[in-house]
Amino acid sequence: MRLRSVPLYAALLSGVLASAVLTAAPVSAADPYPSWEDIQQAKSSESAKAAEADKLEGLLTGLREEAGSLGDAAVTARSRYNAAKDALAASDKELASLAAQKEAAAGRSAELLRQVAALAAQTYKTGGAASDSTALLLLDPEASADALHGADLMDRVSSRAGNLYAEAMAAEKIAAGLGEQEQQARNVRAGLAADAERALDDAGASAAAAGKAVEEEEARKSQLLAQLADLHGSTAEAEEARLRGIAAEKAFAEQQAAAERAARAAGSGQAGQPGQPGKPGAPIQPAAPAPAPAPVPAPAPAPAPAPVQPAPAPAPVQPVDDPAGAQNYAAGLMGAYGWDSNEFRCLVNLWNRESNWRTSADNPYSDAYGIPQSLPGSKMATHGADWQTNYRTQINWGLDYIKWRYKAPCGAWAHSEQVNWY
Repeated sequence: MRLRSVPLYAALLSGVLASAVLTAAPVSAADPYPSWEDIQQAKSSESAKAAEADKLEGLLTGLREEAGSLGDAAVTARSRYNAAKDALAASDKELASLAAQKEAAAGRSAELLRQVAALAAQTYKTGGAASDSTALLLLDPEASADALHGADLMDRVSSRAGNLYAEAMAAEKIAAGLGEQEQQARNVRAGLAADAERALDDAGASAAAAGKAVEEEEARKSQLLAQLADLHGSTAEAEEARLRGIAAEKAFAEQQAAAERAARAAGSGQAGQPGQPGKPGAPIQPAAPAPAPAPVPAPAPAPAPAPVQPAPAPAPVQPVDDPAGAQNYAAGLMGAYGWDSNEFRCLVNLWNRESNWRTSADNPYSDAYGIPQSLPGSKMATHGADWQTNYRTQINWGLDYIKWRYKAPCGAWAHSEQVNWY
């Protein structure tokens, strides 16, 4: 399994950002891309032609893999940002709760002190022999009037005042303690806000680097494919299809091996659901595609004495999750693979378990990404450079993988039912 690492991302990122030359740049001695003159010269012998073809294929593979690696880095950076944003939201909720508790404790202390003062004033007015028990009744509503008229009235007044004062002091200490906790929470919140800001910057830079790499790939690919077609006497479309098939089959084999390693690492031979390694997914009854579930309303925030700084804006280039649209698209492809509605029900079950049909489903424990949980996500680059955000590209790759490995979705579902991965 390929582990995520910041040094790799940093190296790739700096390499892409440092490259300011696309196809419009003049070819220099250090430029690895062959000119058309080089292609013509390579036709002088079969060995030279084969060597030049290998070089072209290597360049095409390198462009795709570089863009894919940067795409994986972008997924990782976006995941870190989302985690930082969630931690910041939790901190804001805790801070609001502490502020509300502190305010309530301070209010309770103030009310108790008011009652002590009122009781003392009533005692003073009666000259130490309170004949009017109204104030005491208000302070102790459970006491009866008869119980308050007796020889021990002043003792009751004195005891009640002392108890009220002790309660007031206790509430004041609680409010002070909550104030300290609130300040600590504010300090933590400030750190989390800084982390989220940095994660947002990293996500933006990583997304920009990945986008630039895709642009580089697209700009270079058309000429490289045309040159390769010229050497082979075919067409660019045929060469692209041939190379995609080779790359996809390699990616499928790597996916299977990676899934097996992830299952062993998770324990008990089960890869688990995204974010829950080692935990078997609950079987889902086959069902026809359904509209995406409505979002659950967020709970009302607790009151806070003062506004806090808002969280950073959402990270850029976020994939759009559309489970209903994704299922409808996949349903339309069943016939092309020779599969029927029963196979589609198996597919719905399978990808419900894997990702709930979310384009952005990201398993931080295994690097699996997307609706079919490609491991890592960049393996789907064989079917399109937009694999991070486009559920169609993800589904095309996933269906081809299922066809290659399990023949049909029900075969993949049966395997997943047995060991919880496919």
